[in-house]
Amino acid sequence: MNESVSILLDKRIAFVGKLGALSRKEAMQLVRDHGGIPLERVSNDVDLVIIGADELPAEDVSALLSESIRQGLREGRTTLIHEHELWLQLGVVDESTSLQLYTPAMVAGLVKTPVRNIRRWYRMGLLTSAKVAHRLPYFQFVQVQNARQLVNWIGRGAHPSDIKRQLADFSTWVENRSLMELDLVVDGRRLLLRHGDQLLGANGQLHLDFDRTEPLDVTESTSTTAVTATIPFQSESHTSDSNANDVQNWTREEMLQAAEELEDDGRLEQSIGWYRIILARYGMTAEICFQLAELLYRTGDVSAARERYYNAIELDEDFLEARANLGCVLAETGQTILAVAAFQGALSRDDSYPDVHYHLAKCLDEIAESEQAVRHWIRFLQLSPQSPWAEEALDRLGRV
Repeated sequence: MNESVSILLDKRIAFVGKLGALSRKEAMQLVRDHGGIPLERVSNDVDLVIIGADELPAEDVSALLSESIRQGLREGRTTLIHEHELWLQLGVVDESTSLQLYTPAMVAGLVKTPVRNIRRWYRMGLLTSAKVAHRLPYFQFVQVQNARQLVNWIGRGAHPSDIKRQLADFSTWVENRSLMELDLVVDGRRLLLRHGDQLLGANGQLHLDFDRTEPLDVTESTSTTAVTATIPFQSESHTSDSNANDVQNWTREEMLQAAEELEDDGRLEQSIGWYRIILARYGMTAEICFQLAELLYRTGDVSAARERYYNAIELDEDFLEARANLGCVLAETGQTILAVAAFQGALSRDDSYPDVHYHLAKCLDEIAESEQAVRHWIRFLQLSPQSPWAEEALDRLGRV
């Protein structure tokens, strides 16, 4: 007896919602083929409830999960899993062919880095999206792997802007390869590509690799040339006349690069100053307001961050990530009803945003709207079965 048979053997199995990979008839036959007992609908004696990956049924989902079923979930007699997990167990799909898409927050959770880093690397072109909906990028799993590699390199001392520039220099050797496939050595803020028993510098020069304990003897300078060396002020309120003249010669793109590199270096107040200069000179844009809100939040100025998120939404009503982050800030500051409204506003524009279903479900639970919360917990699991928050959602449904 193989493992998949032992999982389903003599188990009463029901499906909730529309399936994504197979038709319901095909799925029920597959369950029979593996020793399970498919049910036409959820009943109180069900052993395994499968959440379909496509869409929920028209009827009230909370009614499908009756109190007796919830009691079974709490006591461990009934198990609730998502469709993708079942197909993995049965060998219908594997991780390499999964079509699961990940939002920036999900990628951040999987690779254990702040979500701002994912957004930054995406803006720089270090990560590429599979699609963009209302400014929100969605990533395939290969980009999750690339993000993990970026975390590794940056943790060893590399700098995002250096990585971008040097990967471009390596383009002849790394074209059409994922970052996980690259054997790169971090030497200060420089990357060297392993090439046999040698290391290839970005300028094409080869260096011997002896697994040495001393630094490489290289001709390239290891000194940094970060924009911070030419930043014309050290705080947002003080500039000298000469520095003010320097500012006049900077383009918007140069100012934005300065702001982003300052952010990378952890100099948030100076970065905030640059974003404000950009707004003052070139006018309000949703993207700059959003980035400014993120920095203000990180410095603890939550009220100012909230207002900048509002600015971003006023400038672009379809800026979903701004709506989601506004909802999170409102929830964090105890304004749960307003947070629910912000999340509902995001979902009214795109019901397939899993992060919002997750946060909205938590808010609804907080204000004792558990029946509504159930629908959003389940919808979240449909949309993102491999999310780092999926286990929490399954656990929460078992305790409803």
